[in-house]
Amino acid sequence: MNPPGSPHFIVVGIDGTGSSEWRKPDGSNSHVFQFVRDFQFGAMGVDRKFYDGPRSKVWGTDSVPILQEALDFIRQRLQVLFPRMMNGHKPLDMFDVNSCMQQQQQQAYSHGFYTSTYTQEFRVPVRVTPQMLSSQPLNNQQVRVILVGHSRGGLIATVLARMLSPLIQVYFLGLYDSVDRQPCLDGETVENVKYVFHARRHPEVGSRTYFSNTSTQYKAEYYEEKYFYTSHGGVGGSFVTDRTQVGMFDDGACVVQPPQRPVATRGGVVWVDNTNPVTKKLGKPIDVICADGSAEADRFIREGARKFGLPVR
Repeated sequence: MNPPGSPHFIVVGIDGTGSSEWRKPDGSNSHVFQFVRDFQFGAMGVDRKFYDGPRSKVWGTDSVPILQEALDFIRQRLQVLFPRMMNGHKPLDMFDVNSCMQQQQQQAYSHGFYTSTYTQEFRVPVRVTPQMLSSQPLNNQQVRVILVGHSRGGLIATVLARMLSPLIQVYFLGLYDSVDRQPCLDGETVENVKYVFHARRHPEVGSRTYFSNTSTQYKAEYYEEKYFYTSHGGVGGSFVTDRTQVGMFDDGACVVQPPQRPVATRGGVVWVDNTNPVTKKLGKPIDVICADGSAEADRFIREGARKFGLPVR
């Protein structure tokens, strides 16, 4: 229970792509799961909700249903807690925040996939304005919405914050290496958030070099971002160190390499230095570096939350 006079809390965490497969049953390799679990106020499933990330590894097409479910959960809790203040107030919908979704619907109608007289012109996505913020029916003294997300879960959390803009400003957004890689969600700019902390993978580790981060522009009262020597998965709590466990879509940046590797030349096989540059720089094996960086990334998010009064262990 919340102490008398303190604000209510609504906590939502969205994990990274494929987390239903790689997350351990106890959640010990998921920083998002543990953050939601370790939040001190509210019952899990009532005021605190954890969502596994999308299953679609390439395009993340099931990100939208997760986003909608999380939005509905928060809206329902606000309706229960503040029925009078919520009367007539609604969050933004997908077509309000994302022009790509609107364009897709128009194309579907134009190609005859649906029978409709829909003729509305293309809409520019709604952006959060000072006027919108000033007219929100709820404030952070009444209820604090906390969002955390890893990988595509960070993208979902960023878009979710924007969709809540007609109702309430999100109090805290914790991002564990937020990435896009979803063709119809725009999460480049964080809006409608008071405090933002973004833990990002250090490029020198060489993890997931074929995609970059999203949620890198911030319209917030306060934000911090920091790079950590671990993989993309390591920032979220899970990384691979055993070469035999690296599958087609897995990240081998934290796999321990032999100190030397053979190179065939005309004169025969020559053994050359194979030590990871990060290992040379930091003086530790890459698996230890990744483990330390993973723990530091989680600590960065948690300390940021505690810095602004959130009761998370």
